[in-house]
Amino acid sequence: MPYSHGLTLIELMIMVVVATILLGIGIPALGHLVEHTRLTTTTNQLLTALHVTRSEAIRRGHAVTLCTSKDGFTCTSDTLWHEGWLLYENPTRTGHPSSPEAILQVENGWADQNVTATSNQPVSQYITYDGLGQSKRLSGALLMGTIKICGKSDKGRAIIISSAGRPRVATLHCD
Repeated sequence: MPYSHGLTLIELMIMVVVATILLGIGIPALGHLVEHTRLTTTTNQLLTALHVTRSEAIRRGHAVTLCTSKDGFTCTSDTLWHEGWLLYENPTRTGHPSSPEAILQVENGWADQNVTATSNQPVSQYITYDGLGQSKRLSGALLMGTIKICGKSDKGRAIIISSAGRPRVATLHCD
């Protein structure tokens, strides 16, 4: 009797059941992976901006400021960090860039609207580093605080700026 090549109906049904089970297990895990990657990427964007701000202040020997901005030209007090920011040279410690040439970098906000960045009052609008790399208020007083980055899940990230100005990342429980 010749050997036939192909699948029987029972073999096909078993394959469909196994594929359904594997997809049922794999798709939720993929969703968690995507969420984790989204939070890591957005946290790293803001953390990189903080490191650039600090290093530029040390390199230039005077204050450099990172502030929230919607338009990329002026600092705005009603903007959250995920909506955009700008980095500018600030030797006179003013609340806005003195000229367009003073602007060093602009971020127009995150493309992913599911991720938000909120912060406590000291770092809600700006973070300034002096020539020694220490975080300061525009008045010259000590500046430290936390920026919370949350997505859809209850897990998030916190960028904590210490009294010396060094930013670090910690895990966070989002509400």
